[in-house]
Amino acid sequence: MTTPVYKSTKIELKFKKYYDKLIWETINARAHLKLWERLEKYKSSHLHELNQAPHFFNFTIKAHLDDALLTLSRILREQRDALTISEFLNFAEQNKGIFTTQAFEQHQRHKPNFIEYWTENHKPVTPENIEEDRQKLKSLEHTIDNLITWRDKVLAHTDRAFLLKGRIISKEYPLRRQQLQEVIESLVEILNRYSLAYDSSTFLEKFIGEDDVRHVMDYIRSHIEDRKKQLEALRKQALDKR
Repeated sequence: MTTPVYKSTKIELKFKKYYDKLIWETINARAHLKLWERLEKYKSSHLHELNQAPHFFNFTIKAHLDDALLTLSRILREQRDALTISEFLNFAEQNKGIFTTQAFEQHQRHKPNFIEYWTENHKPVTPENIEEDRQKLKSLEHTIDNLITWRDKVLAHTDRAFLLKGRIISKEYPLRRQQLQEVIESLVEILNRYSLAYDSSTFLEKFIGEDDVRHVMDYIRSHIEDRKKQLEALRKQALDKR
């Protein structure tokens, strides 16, 4: 017997688009932050490798940090007609019906590998959950406010008064890596709560390309060693001809 295909409602399709966009933005922000962090650490342990292309790596390090901050600010900065985490929570509050156990069963029962255990252990989204997520964001307000200030003063715009007064954004509105990581972890946790309640799907935080920097460093190191061997061989040949 053929399993009937479940057709998502307009509200459900909107949820999927909202969730997919926000979770990928969050994961991309984490990836840029991790790549920036690793490149910064390589400055002390692999400076010789970085100095093979210093301008490239300096611009790359800055680009990763800027992209992480701008991406997070897009998710967090409330703005009319913008898709933000706050708007996502408002949407979830207005459409709690798609996160009930009954709706979950409908989403799952049409799948070929459906098992009753999923429905029996389903946790629907409650108004208390939504308020808890709002309070979680509120607890990160200081970091989020600093992040938005970075966006408004130096990243998306150059604030003329800020510039002319010689103010230093990193001193007045510090952003520590641990603080940004906490924001990212909270966003992933919040977003996955609703996806888990909707159809039992979630995203992992880790980005598959996080080790790319190490591979690049290994390649550069190998290239340097090969070049040293070639130069040593040429030097030896020159000495032998004397």
